[in-house]
Amino acid sequence: MKNMIHIRNSVIIVLSVTIVFMTIGFTLLAVKLKQLTNIEHSYNVSFTSIKKTSSIKGSNIEAVGNTNIVNNGKEIDMAFTMNAVHDELVYIAKIKNKGNIPSKIVDIMESPNYKIDKFNNLIAPVSITLSDIKGKTLLPKEEIDLKIVLYYNPTTKEVGKRTFEYKIGLITESIES
Repeated sequence: MKNMIHIRNSVIIVLSVTIVFMTIGFTLLAVKLKQLTNIEHSYNVSFTSIKKTSSIKGSNIEAVGNTNIVNNGKEIDMAFTMNAVHDELVYIAKIKNKGNIPSKIVDIMESPNYKIDKFNNLIAPVSITLSDIKGKTLLPKEEIDLKIVLYYNPTTKEVGKRTFEYKIGLITESIES
């Protein structure tokens, strides 16, 4: 009988200790959950700067470009004047994830898209090349460079000054973490 009482008391003690540990565990879990629900997620991927990194003259007149970041950093407006064959302008646009959640660069929108024949004829023989950053993931506060190269290609067609406008837009999405 004394042995039964001793076993029963041991079971009661084990159950009591288990209840105490479960209470502490659930309390810690509730505090952690409360902290996680109070985090404010922000999503902001945008162009932060654009800078001309090089310019090559094909004649005695240098090619000219004007750039402006607009629409809260989502677009870059540009205007260029290319004067002669072999003129080249190179720009680096910085794209930064200013938010606190990871994001992905879905696409870089070009307007007009000078790769399409009907628009390409407007600036031919000038070509515009962008570095391939589609699909790149940006962690919070991470930055990536978009290289924009404009080149006046040699041609047998009529050459002369080419003046045109160009716009680049940023298409991004958040990534579930």
